Amino acid sequence: MPPLSALDGCVRRLAKVLGFDSAWYGFLGWETSSAGNGVPSNSSITGPVMHGTASLNLPGDFYQTWQAMSHEDLLLDQIRKAPRRVATYLRSQSVQTDGMLAMVDRYGIGSIATATQIRTDHQGSLFLACLRHGGSSVRRWHSGERDFLYASVEVLDRQIRQRADVTAATIGEGVELLVSAAGHCVFGGAGLLALGMDAEGPVRDKLQAAMRTALKHTGRLVADDLGLVITAKPAKVDDGAGLRRVHVRPLSPVSRLSPREAEVAALLTQGLSHKHVARHLGISPATVRNQTSQIYDKLRVHNRATLASVLVSSSPDRSSPP
Repeated sequence: MPPLSALDGCVRRLAKVLGFDSAWYGFLGWETSSAGNGVPSNSSITGPVMHGTASLNLPGDFYQTWQAMSHEDLLLDQIRKAPRRVATYLRSQSVQTDGMLAMVDRYGIGSIATATQIRTDHQGSLFLACLRHGGSSVRRWHSGERDFLYASVEVLDRQIRQRADVTAATIGEGVELLVSAAGHCVFGGAGLLALGMDAEGPVRDKLQAAMRTALKHTGRLVADDLGLVITAKPAKVDDGAGLRRVHVRPLSPVSRLSPREAEVAALLTQGLSHKHVARHLGISPATVRNQTSQIYDKLRVHNRATLASVLVSSSPDRSSPP
């Protein structure tokens, strides 16, 4: 199964094992302020960043509801202070916030147990919030359940990440990534490293900006400054915090050509005249001449023989990414 489909199946199985009614899960990052030595620490973490979420047995507006009250989420402060402990909440507890009460009452939630980890080596770590519905009499989370939940999330985070990295590294030319709407590479970092690109290195800001542009236009983006061609796949569901599939491959000279220019270049190397190319493509000879000039400029060639040599050396780039 694809990594995220496998995660959905595991959450459904955990619901039966631990006895919860619904769940909210996804990939959580943390905004950080630099510590004295420049190294992020738990005390420097300032707020959450959701890189992708999904839910089990919850309405589709749950993420938006949480987003509006996230600054009043009582679980987040527990997680920030004690990342290796399961954070819990009860509707009947004495410490409350107006936003928290409004959210749990809206969805009929009686108790919550949330497990994740604060990690600085990944842009997003798996989190799982398990929700039991009901009022003040809802069953509390005992220590054995909390330990099992934490261990499950720890193993799932590692296994899903490894599966995603293997998928990214074995799809043929280039790599496939799972990227947040903000351009963060949540899965597939190992594949990027194989291309000589570190998503957490000095080019991080440029890479994220390029990802955002590709996602916005859902198409092929040539990033000359990064030496990459980035192709965003259409989103199946856009809930405001979904992950998107992005294909990344190294930039070659032919990658700089538009699809129509690539067609013209291929026909020119077959020995067709401008007139015959125009007839084949249903365009005017003048358009073919203009595109030929653009092709020569982009590929830095001056004749058809050199153009053919460049096309042969870059032949994998002539096919669309999977």
